[in-house]
Amino acid sequence: MRTPTQTVSARRPGSGTAPPGRRDTRRPAARPGAALRPAVRPLPPHVWFAGRLLDVLTGRQPLTCLAGRVRDEAYQRLWELQAARTDWRARARGRTPYVYRCRYFRTAGGALEVTAVVALDHDVFRALAFRLEPGDEESGPGYGRERWRCTQVAAR
Repeated sequence: MRTPTQTVSARRPGSGTAPPGRRDTRRPAARPGAALRPAVRPLPPHVWFAGRLLDVLTGRQPLTCLAGRVRDEAYQRLWELQAARTDWRARARGRTPYVYRCRYFRTAGGALEVTAVVALDHDVFRALAFRLEPGDEESGPGYGRERWRCTQVAAR
């Protein structure tokens, strides 16, 4: 039997966001050992370059975004391709172009010869081909075996 001074809480257990009587709105810290978000792995170099080349050729990024990662001959060729591939910009208008397939062949010298199929629209596909060479001591500061440079590029 209840006495008149006792009150009954209208809240059901577990329905509130804070324990009864808690006035602090901050959430408690995560438990030690709780699962963290999985680490995101970086893209392989051939896929990364294919995406950047596609962005440049469709006009989504300026050519200067590849400065330092493309050798002089390939940089000059990219200028020519950018001007010649105006149809790529027209086809990709309103849609986000993406790398459909990207494959590579490793040469005896350690370079990667890459072919990529890119989708400009839901039924419009084009081809990219380029060569990546690993960096060396003459590549400049910060370049190592993991740092790749594009030496040749072609697009159809």
